[in-house]
Amino acid sequence: MAVYDYRQYTLKPGATPDYMAAVREIALPLRQKYGIKLAGWYYSDIGDLNQVVHIWAYRDHAHLKEAKAQVNADPDWNGKYVPRVRGLIVAQKTSLMLSPDFAPQPFAE
Repeated sequence: MAVYDYRQYTLKPGATPDYMAAVREIALPLRQKYGIKLAGWYYSDIGDLNQVVHIWAYRDHAHLKEAKAQVNADPDWNGKYVPRVRGLIVAQKTSLMLSPDFAPQPFAE
């Protein structure tokens, strides 16, 4: 059963384009390198502004633990990505989510 890492960030006003560029250029390819799939990526347009949500899919809890360790140990994560986005983020909320059997499965073969 897939596990979803649901992340909601509040960014500094005007920081969304810079944050999106860092994700596109560094975080997304890095996560994909370790088998993490992007299940959703959204930013606010109306309502609470400067909000970004991303959802990362893992095959199971073991894959989540292994892949997160690999990403955190990758020199590009701490050397390029984290310094680039650190000053853009005001707050973060993270949840682990499961999906029912009738939902699309990102790792279905």
